[in-house]
Amino acid sequence: MEETIRIHPVKKSDWHSLLQGFQPEAIQQLLQVYGADGGQVGTICESVDGKAYINGQPEIPYASLQAAATALIKQN
Repeated sequence: MEETIRIHPVKKSDWHSLLQGFQPEAIQQLLQVYGADGGQVGTICESVDGKAYINGQPEIPYASLQAAATALIKQN
């Protein structure tokens, strides 16, 4: 069975409460990820250099938003 997720952008004014280990000017977008049950699974931030990171962990880059979303869902 395929799991459905929802991804919603986070307003830039709310980034400060979610970003950990990143400078806001290094981030292109921040996304909230929700699972099939509607519960929040985590966050994905995309840097200006095109790498994606999950849950504010700058030490683990992913090559794409899709790869980061897949890793985030597998963690939960």
